[in-house]
Order: sequence, then structure tokens, then C-alpha cells
Amino acid sequence: MKAILRIAVSLFVILGPLTAASAQDFPNRPVRFTLPYAAGGTGDIILRLLGPKLTAIWGQQLIVDNRPGAGGVIGTEFAARAEPDGYTLYLATDGPLTVAASLHKNLSYNWKRDFIPVTMLAVSYQVMLVKASDPARNLQEFVANARQRPGQLNYASIGIGSAPHLAAEMVKSAAKIDLVHVPYRGSSSQAITAMLAGDVSMFMNGTASSIPHIDSGALRGLAVTAPKRVPGLLNVPTFTEAGLPGVDVVLWFAALVPAGTPPAIVKKLHADLLQATSDPEFKKAIEARGLEVMTTSSEQLGEFMERDYVKLRDLIQQLGLKAE
Repeated sequence: MKAILRIAVSLFVILGPLTAASAQDFPNRPVRFTLPYAAGGTGDIILRLLGPKLTAIWGQQLIVDNRPGAGGVIGTEFAARAEPDGYTLYLATDGPLTVAASLHKNLSYNWKRDFIPVTMLAVSYQVMLVKASDPARNLQEFVANARQRPGQLNYASIGIGSAPHLAAEMVKSAAKIDLVHVPYRGSSSQAITAMLAGDVSMFMNGTASSIPHIDSGALRGLAVTAPKRVPGLLNVPTFTEAGLPGVDVVLWFAALVPAGTPPAIVKKLHADLLQATSDPEFKKAIEARGLEVMTTSSEQLGEFMERDYVKLRDLIQQLGLKAE
């Protein structure tokens, strides 16, 4: 036993400096940021704005790796099994992690066991969208129309338990209306395409990917889930202002790495991500899309995710939701 202990101590003494040195040299090749959704959504927008900033810091390309499917589960499985060397990051949101843990009985990954939190990157809100030609000019008119036609209007989401789904269920509950759920697997761009085609009546979507369609006049924003009006959507009232308090939903986007990633690499990634997100150009571009830069320590992010898990677990149980 003493011999084994001496060997372990010797390895620690030898490998400790090597780990620190490798962190200083990191990265020496392109880094992949896995996103468990298709291109076009809020997370995709964040990463493509962040990419040039990290590339400038590292001198290495940041590759946005879109891996959609199963409400984000497929991309999350991939990231959880990736080599824990710092060259695969994962863009986390609640759907495949703190929501999926309550929706699915047999996930192949565990969000606490298989990932290390690095930092929060940004937070956003959702806006209730209808087609510009919809007769409802505001939230109250939409609610009145839905009450007159129970079960006849539908709403889009990007999957059961996704943020758009849960937010729409909150609207249904608060307004006491009956809408039919139509999930689109992939990203918000598919749901917006369906809305523009007239296939769905309403969609709760992140502000970043909604603003261009509102600005173009194709879609109308009826209310946002924020506590106050957000930049880029100053003409759209909050749900409280629109007469439906209690619909408060925050979208969060965070960076995680696979469990087993060396602490020195995690520390460097944290520092580099904070430097990139503090860039004035990045912050301006993010705010113009209705998002807000928010960073945390690894420990703070872990605590936040635990609170988010408990809150959403209780909501899912209340709604009786189950994965398909």
C-alpha cells in the first residue's frame, strides 16, 4: 500500500505541472461548441456572435457544431460522451438537461454526473408571436378569440418540455384557454416557417430569433416574458402590462464541458469566455437581439441549474407532461 501511495504521489508531482502547461498552451487546434439544436435559434445566434471573439483570443477557430434531434437529447448525448480535453464545449439550456431529467426515465446521460459547469453566457426571454395577418392585435384580443374557439387554435413548440412548450402552457393556464400543441423537432426556424405558412396560430419564441421577423412585418409580438420591456422590442408589452401577470420565463444559455476535463483547462475556458462575452461589440450585438450577457463562476452556475431543475420538475409534474 505504501508503494502504491508513493507512486500516486510521484505521478501527481510529475503530471501536475504538465496539466498546467497544457492549459497554457490550450487550445492548439480548433475547438468545437456543440449545440443540440438546428441552426437559426437563439443559441445558434449566440455562438455565431461569440465565435469570432474566441477565435481572436485563441488564434484557433471555434466550430459551431449543430446536432439537433429529440428535443436536444441527441446533441447532449454526443457532448456528454466527448473526449474531456477542453476541445468540446456544450451550449446548455434547460430543455435537454434540467427539463429532460424529469421528462425521460432512461436518459443515457446525467446532467450532474456527466458535465462540469463553466459559466453562464447570456439570458433572454420569450415573446408570444402571431402572424401579422392574425386578427388579434394584442394579447387580450388573442385570449378572447381563443376562449370563443376552445380547442380550435394551436400553438407551436420545438418539442415536449422545451422552453416554448412550457411557456405556452403557462399562458394557457394563466389565461384559461384551450390550445392544441404542435411540436416541431429541431429549432425555432421550423416553427416560424409553419407560422408564416398559417399552420399554427401562436408560438412562444426567444427574442433573438423573433426580432427579425417582427421588424420585417411578417410576425407580430403580443407580449414578452420579461419583468420589463426588452431592447429591440420596446413596442411589445410585458405579459403583466398586457394584463396577464405570472407568465415570467427566463431563457438561459451556459457553457459546460464533459466531466473529467482537467481543472486547469476548465479555469482557462472560464477566463476566456468571460473575456469574450465582455467585448463591447459582442454585448451590443447581443442586446440588440433582446438578450443580456450574464456570467457566473462554475459553482454559481451549478447552483443555478439545481434550482432550475427543481422549479421545472415541479411544473412538469403539475402539468402531467411526459416525453413521447
